[in-house]
Amino acid sequence: MPSNVEPSIRQLRALEAVARTGSFTAAAEELGVSQPTVSNLIVALERQTECRFLRRGSKGIETTEMFEKLRPQIKALLALKSEVDLEIGNRKGLKSGSFWVGYSTYQIAMPPIAKFIQTYPGVTLNARAMASLDLLPLLRAGDLDVAFVTACDAIDDLFCRKVASFRVGIVARRDGPLAGVERLTWKEVANLRLIQREPNAGTRQIFESAAARSGIVPDTVLGLGSWGSITSLVRAGVGEGVGFESELMVTDKDLMFIPIDDKNLGAHQFLVALPAMAGSSAVSNFYEITQKTLDGMDG
Repeated sequence: MPSNVEPSIRQLRALEAVARTGSFTAAAEELGVSQPTVSNLIVALERQTECRFLRRGSKGIETTEMFEKLRPQIKALLALKSEVDLEIGNRKGLKSGSFWVGYSTYQIAMPPIAKFIQTYPGVTLNARAMASLDLLPLLRAGDLDVAFVTACDAIDDLFCRKVASFRVGIVARRDGPLAGVERLTWKEVANLRLIQREPNAGTRQIFESAAARSGIVPDTVLGLGSWGSITSLVRAGVGEGVGFESELMVTDKDLMFIPIDDKNLGAHQFLVALPAMAGSSAVSNFYEITQKTLDGMDG
């Protein structure tokens, strides 16, 4: 067989069906095509390969020595193709596979993640919590399928969908030094001992950029990786936290959010993916679940 010839799966499937059933008509019924289609596929295959696989004998259609030599490989190839089709179908229908999600803010990420797991129990979902700027290299390297990141604007080289908007401000104890304060100026913020997220966190970068535009250098005493750690230290009286309003949960009744008098001090939470992945079944379904879940929470 010439080395540059590549028989198609359709040709091999037609050939195997005729060889097994001993009939072009039976093979056509099994494959769901017309009898001439089966005949044409096999004629084309024999012309391409310059090999004879079938012949008419006294008892009907018979196979040649060449076909019998290749029969095991043909059956193995068709079986493997069926397995591939099944796996692709399962993944497309989200019946199996794995899905990796990165997030920087669990209050926004966890409800959609929980809903996705409930909707597609056959998919193994893995989640990684990191600062927004640390998630992006992992996403671009293909280690994450999607990521929730905090930013002011959409990221040019990624497929971005805005899923939440919020004000960035100060989180303080209701019974602390800022009790009763409804708004803060940047000058007042400059006098606070602040507990922020780590330097690569989107919220921190947005906050410090806005402070710099106002000519303020924040007094950051600690940079932490988790929101829970920040609120624990706020409760302990170490300082005031920097976060956004929706990070406070209904259980945080002892804490309050104080906005800063800066209309530009806001940010968005984007769900991002590589453009090539945006149309995949898993990513598009996760986008849809995220939007519906978060819209329902807002309502």
